[in-house]
Amino acid sequence: MQINLDKDQQKIIKIALSDAIEKYVGLSQAQEAFIHNIDNGMGMKEAEKKFKLDNRKEWEYYVYEEKNPLYCLYDYIFTSPASFRG
Repeated sequence: MQINLDKDQQKIIKIALSDAIEKYVGLSQAQEAFIHNIDNGMGMKEAEKKFKLDNRKEWEYYVYEEKNPLYCLYDYIFTSPASFRG
């Protein structure tokens, strides 16, 4: 099936999927670790670097191991941390 969406429609779908994922997970482990690291005096740049690594691992788990439909759909339509290698 091929669906053509304009930028506004893509934005709506991206926000809806992000909201659904947030409701499913709540505060992610990567987000909790980020807050904990900042609270314990880690520098912002180092905490952000650690967050990106932790967040990618979390996304890889949900996409490739758990095969969570919300994460997989987001990864299929948009570039998620699981598929982004930049």
